[in-house]
Amino acid sequence: MSFPNQRTYPFDANMSLSDNAAAYTASGYLQVGGADGVVDLGGNQGVTITLPSIDDVSSITPQQPRIDAMAIFDVTAIDISSGNETYQIDIMVSNDPAFAAGNVVCAAGVQMGKGASLRGAVAQKDSVIGRYEIPFTNNIAGAIYQYCKAYLTAGGTTPSVNVLSYISVLPEP
Repeated sequence: MSFPNQRTYPFDANMSLSDNAAAYTASGYLQVGGADGVVDLGGNQGVTITLPSIDDVSSITPQQPRIDAMAIFDVTAIDISSGNETYQIDIMVSNDPAFAAGNVVCAAGVQMGKGASLRGAVAQKDSVIGRYEIPFTNNIAGAIYQYCKAYLTAGGTTPSVNVLSYISVLPEP
């Protein structure tokens, strides 16, 4: 789907967070092919490599550099008909591929839904279909994270949203 007046970002199927196969009607991780859309940003964070005995040091712990990226959310349908639907999509990062409790950090997020039901100092405009671009980094408070997922918190009477989502790594400045 194409949205007018939008920047184009390279698409890589390995960077997919959601394939827009079905509407999301409850809270949970966005999915690709019926499974959580996990993106490996590369790295081997925290893995120690033992070097041959002829080296100056016995081991190293390589770290992936910081990645600046854009999370693209192409919303193709959004229900706000009951007047209280809300959708919070958060980019979650972790060095644990299972995203176990206590090992996950929120890198960025966006809220959508019925304007009067959204958080903020004043009532906001109702959300509409279109592209939502969320910049984020895998460097949170000085720690580099290897894995990324998107989590949807759905609220209201009849929440339903369709989303095609992927990550595009931004070029070095």
